[in-house]
Amino acid sequence: MIRRQHRRACGERGVVLTELAVSLPIFALLLTFLVFALVWGWRSYQRTAADAELRQEMQIAMARITESVLSSSYVAQDTQGIYRMRHSMEEKHVGTPLDSYWLTGGGLVYQTSAAPLTGGYAGAGVHISSFSIRPDAQCPRLYHIEMTGESVATGRSCTTATSVYLREDQGGR
Repeated sequence: MIRRQHRRACGERGVVLTELAVSLPIFALLLTFLVFALVWGWRSYQRTAADAELRQEMQIAMARITESVLSSSYVAQDTQGIYRMRHSMEEKHVGTPLDSYWLTGGGLVYQTSAAPLTGGYAGAGVHISSFSIRPDAQCPRLYHIEMTGESVATGRSCTTATSVYLREDQGGR
């Protein structure tokens, strides 16, 4: 019996080498596809996160600006491009700015340069290219707010726009 096992072992020599010669290139090909899929998936995730962050920052900024306009009785742009909202409902606040917004360095700023509304997440690289609050020509209390931002990471842009109609008991100059 010992001789038979020895003969079988001698007849099967080289089978492992042949198996390695066939399976190693297949394994390398599968590993290459796996690495490619992982890299592609990571890049796709980063782009998706950057686009979601762009939309989120634009929506948050638009909501805050809309709320400021709704609580104001007067909206005006000064010569430096700063939009100021004024509240004249109470006597002690007549003429004092309630909120101020402007663009600087691709970011939308609220009140001071130290408080940007956009550009907080470096992964998206949100750059606000345009921002405007325009009064309607036919309705004196109707304001059109528009903002366009671009993700530096993906190159995609997002535009948000809304119209705000102030109540009749507010100034609407």
